[in-house]
Amino acid sequence: MLQLLYGGTESIYDLDYNKQAIVIGNEANGVSKEILEVSDMKVKIPMLGKTESLNASIATGVMVYEYVRRKVTKQ
Repeated sequence: MLQLLYGGTESIYDLDYNKQAIVIGNEANGVSKEILEVSDMKVKIPMLGKTESLNASIATGVMVYEYVRRKVTKQ
């Protein structure tokens, strides 16, 4: 299980997306403590500049785009 969060340790660009569930919490509360504990990896979207985080829906779109991009370029 992958968890996308501010302060994650792995970049979304370095992941193996095979057989993974992606968990994204909301902006205010994130995900529950229980989900944090069972996540295999906590990932982040690397960003330039002073931006600290993205809206959850935007972050989801970026991550899903990267997943699809990889699937399309493997053909």
